[in-house]
Amino acid sequence: MKKIVALLLLAAMLTMSLCSCTVDMEDMGSIIPMVLADPQTDLDPTEMIYDKDFVKVSSLLYEGLTQVKDGKIEPAIAEAWEEKYNESRDEYFLYIDIFYSRWNDGRTLSADHFAYAWKRILSPETDSPAAALLYDIKNAREVKAGNMTIDDLGVAAVDSNTLEVQFEKPIDVELFLEAISSPALIPLRDDAVQGKEDVWSTNTNDISTNGKFSIKSMDPAGEYRLDFSKYYRLEKDPEDGYNVFVKPYQLVTDFAKYKTSEEAVAAFDNGEIYYVGTFTTETYAAKEKEIKSSDTLSSYTYFFNCENDVLSDAKVRKALSSALNREEIAKIIGMGSKAAAGFVSDVATGATMKASFRKEAGDLYKTAGDVEGAKALLKEAGVTSGDFAITYREDRAYEQKVAEYAKGVWETLGFKVDLKGVSGESYESALYGGKFDVIALDYQALSTNAYSALAPFAPSYSGSVVEVTVDSVGTAKHVTGFESEAYTNLLNEVLDLTTRKDRAKKLVEVEKLLGDECPAAALVFYAHNYLASSELKGLETSPYGHTIFTEAKLKDYAEKNAAYQAAQDAE
Repeated sequence: MKKIVALLLLAAMLTMSLCSCTVDMEDMGSIIPMVLADPQTDLDPTEMIYDKDFVKVSSLLYEGLTQVKDGKIEPAIAEAWEEKYNESRDEYFLYIDIFYSRWNDGRTLSADHFAYAWKRILSPETDSPAAALLYDIKNAREVKAGNMTIDDLGVAAVDSNTLEVQFEKPIDVELFLEAISSPALIPLRDDAVQGKEDVWSTNTNDISTNGKFSIKSMDPAGEYRLDFSKYYRLEKDPEDGYNVFVKPYQLVTDFAKYKTSEEAVAAFDNGEIYYVGTFTTETYAAKEKEIKSSDTLSSYTYFFNCENDVLSDAKVRKALSSALNREEIAKIIGMGSKAAAGFVSDVATGATMKASFRKEAGDLYKTAGDVEGAKALLKEAGVTSGDFAITYREDRAYEQKVAEYAKGVWETLGFKVDLKGVSGESYESALYGGKFDVIALDYQALSTNAYSALAPFAPSYSGSVVEVTVDSVGTAKHVTGFESEAYTNLLNEVLDLTTRKDRAKKLVEVEKLLGDECPAAALVFYAHNYLASSELKGLETSPYGHTIFTEAKLKDYAEKNAAYQAAQDAE
C-alpha cells in the first residue's frame, strides 16, 4: 500500500491562525477596481474550452481537489490521498480526503458534490470534453457511451469528507491527480443545478461556488463584482474572522465605464483602477514594457469541418495548415503570442511534471509556413480549387485580420475564400452545431497534460452528447466531424499504459497523427498578460492562464476603499 499525505503542516498552521488571530471586523480587506477579463455570461465549467478568458473568472469562483504549481501536484480542496489495492478482488482505489470547506451560501462542501459533478460530465446527456480526463475511472467510458448506468461508475462518497475512486487498472496516480486539477472538474451541487440547467450558471442568485470568491454581479454592460467568500474553509463562526484565507475584499469591474481596452488602460494610467487583464493588439504594444506575461495552455486555433466536400481530404486540410506562416499570425495578434510549433502548448507536461511535452515531441509545424509543400499535398489529393468560408468573432479586430491573411494565402493555392464575422449566439451556434467550414476559436487545454488537448478529437473521447437508443453506436463525433479509427486506437493505447513516461511517448504519436489528419490547426499560443499597479502586491499566476488574487493587497487600501465607496455613493 502506498500512502500520500498532503497539506498536514499547512492544515496545522491554518488551525493555529484561526485559534490565535484577532481580526478587526471593520477591516474587510482591499477593494480592487480593475478590468479582470472580457465579461462572461455563463459560468458553467463545461463551457470553458473555447474561451481563454473563462478561466480568468471561473478560477476565482471554484476550487478543485488539486492544483499544479511549479511543476508539482499540490492539494487544493484535497487534504490527503491514499492508494489502496484489494488483492483478493484485484481492485485499485484512490481515497481522497477533503479539507473542510463551505459553499458561498454557508452550506458544507461534501465529497458527494465532486461525485455529482463528475457523474454529470460523464452522463451521455452532457456535452463536455472533460469527460476524457476521467476515463481512467472504472466503467467511465462505458457510462459515457450509455452502455452502463451512472451508478456503475467507480466514484462514490464514502462519507461527507472522503471520495473513493476506483480505477480500471493500476495507474500512475500522479496522472490522475494532474487531470483533476482541471478547472472543468470542480464540484457542483445537485440541488443548485438539477431543474435549473438553463439558468443556474447565468444568474448570480443561482450560482453556488466553493472558491475563494463569490460572484455578486455579472452584468457585461455594467458591474462585474466578486467578493471574497466569507465561508471559504471556515469551520468556525464567520464572526471569528472570515478574511483569514483571502486578503482582498472585492474585485470589481465597471464595464459601463471601461467598455474598451483603451479605456481600461487609460483608467489604469490615471490611477482609477489597479489591474488590467484584457488587451487589444494596440494596447498591448503600447504597454508591453510594463505588462507581465506568462505562457498558457490556450491557443488560437482553426477547426476544419471534415464533412465539408472541399475539406474532407486530410491532405487538403494539412495543406491549408502548412501554407500559413504562424510567425506572421503571431505578429498580427501580438499580445505576447507565439507561433505554434505544434498543437499542444509549450506549458503541457511530458515524461515528468517538469518536462515539456513540446520539447519532447519536437516541431509539428513549420512556423514560417511551407507554401510549396502545401501545393505538393494538394496535387497528391487532386484538389486545386474549391469554395469555403472562415467564420470568426467579429468583436475581436485581430480575428478579422488573421482571417484576411489566411484568405490571401489560401487563395494563392486556388481556393475561393469568404469571410464571415459573427458574434454572440450566432458564433456559438456555428461552433457547437458544426455549422462552419473553417472556424477560429480559443482552444483551452483542460489539463496540463498533453492528453487533454488531444483526446477530444476522437469520437469516443469527445465528451459530446451521446444518443442512447437501441441502434446508437455509443459515441459522438467532435464538432469538426473528424473520425479516424487509427486515432481512436492510439488513444486507447495511451490509456492501456500505466506510467507517465510511457503515456507521454505514445502521446507524441497521437499529436503527429492529429497533425497529419489535421481536423484542427493551432496557429499561435496565447500568453496570459496583465498590468498591475506598483501598489498592488501578492499576485501569482497559474499555468492555466489566470491570476491568483488570494494574497493580493493594495497599499493604503483603507483610504482607497473609502474614496472608492464615496465615489460610488456620489453616482
